[in-house]
Amino acid sequence: MIILNLGENSEMIRVTPLENSATTPAFYYFLFVNRITNDEVDMWLTNVSTTARYQKFQINTENLFGDYDTGFWSYTIQGASVNNVVPTTPILESGYMYLYPETEFNPTEYNEQSNQFKTYNG
Repeated sequence: MIILNLGENSEMIRVTPLENSATTPAFYYFLFVNRITNDEVDMWLTNVSTTARYQKFQINTENLFGDYDTGFWSYTIQGASVNNVVPTTPILESGYMYLYPETEFNPTEYNEQSNQFKTYNG
């Protein structure tokens, strides 16, 4: 699962699309779909990882997701040899992403209840 925070200018995600690929694409096409609203956000990214174990991508969540709802999104990753064209590989990886809000939700706390209770047996 990918976890992103809304409002961040630069976040790194690590995924493993090359585990199911016979080739190494130069560019990766990410498609994120909101699980409630079906809003779509797509982007082309390049791998900035220095290891073959995983692929690392840099995302600006404020620019890409700033106008969309937080919560659960699904994603797919495909590859291509040329940037901004139709992806040439089948889906290399799919999964879920959770987009956290810029400020965390703080629930209302109530301190009015007494914590002294009488219990009876029988």
